[in-house]
Amino acid sequence: MYRTNFPDAPRPYANAKRHSPSIKEHLRASWLTSVIGFIMFLAGMKLVYWNEGQAVQTAHSLEEAMNAVIPVKYTSVIMEENNGKLVHFSGTLRVGEPLAEVEYGVAVPAVKLKRRVQMYQWVEEKHKREQVPGDHEYVELSYSYSMEWRDKLIDSYLFYNTAGHRNPKEFPLKTTVYVNERVSVGRYMFGAALIDKFSDFVLVTSDERPERRDIKLHAGLYYHSRDVWNPEVGDIRVQFSYAGRADEEVSVVGMQVGKEIQPYRTFSGNEILMLRHGRLTVEEMFLDEQARNQWLTWAYRALGWLMMFLGANCVSNILQIIVSRYSILRSLLLMGMNFVNMAISTSVCFLVMSLAWSSYRPVLGTLLVIGGAMPFLFSAVRLYRRERESRYQRL
Repeated sequence: MYRTNFPDAPRPYANAKRHSPSIKEHLRASWLTSVIGFIMFLAGMKLVYWNEGQAVQTAHSLEEAMNAVIPVKYTSVIMEENNGKLVHFSGTLRVGEPLAEVEYGVAVPAVKLKRRVQMYQWVEEKHKREQVPGDHEYVELSYSYSMEWRDKLIDSYLFYNTAGHRNPKEFPLKTTVYVNERVSVGRYMFGAALIDKFSDFVLVTSDERPERRDIKLHAGLYYHSRDVWNPEVGDIRVQFSYAGRADEEVSVVGMQVGKEIQPYRTFSGNEILMLRHGRLTVEEMFLDEQARNQWLTWAYRALGWLMMFLGANCVSNILQIIVSRYSILRSLLLMGMNFVNMAISTSVCFLVMSLAWSSYRPVLGTLLVIGGAMPFLFSAVRLYRRERESRYQRL
């Protein structure tokens, strides 16, 4: 037997460079995810820009109103020279006739009286369960029915099984809100927009039994039922609540138009009309309004940043290619793509915010620009240190 040693055959791909997918190839492979990511990222930017514009406009309006408001000490006298101007006053709330529901024996001297009506109805619940008998898979649907108190009418004709599960076609009594026509503090009358601001409802608690025998009172609820403990489909129950009870202290900021208080429109285009419970100074009311607006502003900021972060995650492969091509940003990849997505979302968010605040508060706008550039500065510093260490090693 003879053995011949032949040289190893050359491997055609042994010395070939590793092919890295381009941006176009990533777009072809995952175009739907990339489009969704870009749209979500742009939508997040637009939301942040709109939110910051609203925040700046609100800050302008509150500052303008704070400088224009006139404190009123005595509400028993209407100062004609304040007509058309923004005023502030505190005092005892007065209303007209008490708001009443005679059938239930309810009468409350308040700005609003709300009657909430619920009906006992059939409710359908759908249950899904996956079944895998042998090699076949299917979803088994089942339905269950129960009776519950609901505020809205449930159409039983849409049920899967309508036999024995029929609801009435309408409520015999509607939910409604009664509004007092006359509301004032001293001689200052409240306009419709100011009355609408009474929205903190308090439940009416009463031990007075209704005169009608078909109405039963239990735990603050009025039942139209033969048996409170065993209601039937179609029975209703009523609950009352009020907002703005007479004789409580309130504080108001609004424009005086004759005897009436109406919204005040600032040069920025916002309307100023404030109502607070208790005796508050001008400074306390405006600080409270600023705090409410800041909370709402931060909520929209967080939502906008989250949309940009999720959009960046959808196109993280493309971002990785872009970042890896620039040496000043390459250090960010050492922290992982989640850090890159977070850094880009935060930077863009800060830069968009700076566009809105730079003209109104230049210092804040500058700080936001610096905050947006921090990830890039961080990467540049790391790159500088690495090059410096490599030079020392060569020496």
